[in-house]
Amino acid sequence: MNLDNNQLPHLIRLLEDTSESVQDHVAQKILAFGDRLEAEFNAIQMDVSPEDCARFRRFLAAHGAESCRKNAWRAWQDLPTSAAQLEGALDVLSQYQFGWTPPIRLKEMLDGLAKLYAESGYSVDPYGLGRFLFVGQAFRGMAEDYYNPLNSNLVHVIQERRGIPISLACVFILVGARSGLDIWGVNTPGHFLAAANVAGQIKLFDCFSHGHTLTPSEESDLRHSLPPQLSYVLGERATPRQIIVRILRNLINAYDRLDREENADKFRSLLAELSIDEHV
Repeated sequence: MNLDNNQLPHLIRLLEDTSESVQDHVAQKILAFGDRLEAEFNAIQMDVSPEDCARFRRFLAAHGAESCRKNAWRAWQDLPTSAAQLEGALDVLSQYQFGWTPPIRLKEMLDGLAKLYAESGYSVDPYGLGRFLFVGQAFRGMAEDYYNPLNSNLVHVIQERRGIPISLACVFILVGARSGLDIWGVNTPGHFLAAANVAGQIKLFDCFSHGHTLTPSEESDLRHSLPPQLSYVLGERATPRQIIVRILRNLINAYDRLDREENADKFRSLLAELSIDEHV
């Protein structure tokens, strides 16, 4: 069957048709995408209404959601940009924790934050975005319940305005990408940071500590605290794969602490599917 993703929006709308025969026919056509289904939906997701997104997720819940999640997990690395790859993987991880019907989809939450930022009056630069997120929107580090696995779930993090260093940095990166700002992750051991080029200088941001910009003295102390074999991380952009591997390890550790081995094993299996970079 010759199918392309331009058909999907129309097919998804027809899932609510009152005729059972129409519904059955439409379901067969959607399922004919096979392993491509989630990737094809991701490609047209920005052009689909929230209602149709919810309709599609309900369909997946009734037609092999686990299989579709696995397909989506394999597909995110093929998305066209680093930001899209990072967001795609984080979206799948939120689905694994919440199921196919999380309280709201990650894309909608990030779109909403970007819209608020555009209307906020804060300057459109990394400093302005940092003030918007960590002052205006009150995003904070979750110190008192640091090892809660939901601190690695970006949907939960945005809802609660609390997270761990890497998840807060991901919010900073992805809202920045929507706002035309090039912000990236820095894979420092123990405490993940974000970075951006500001007026020709690379600045490091600690998103766990109210988006604090590291001073030259703090950067120097950090550089000297790193083992020589890891000093390279301060000058490199963390790849989406490196970020997701680190988040998966955080999730595995968090569920192990709670003795929830079934959950930990689920994320171990996702980690096993990734070809881990040498320096991750």
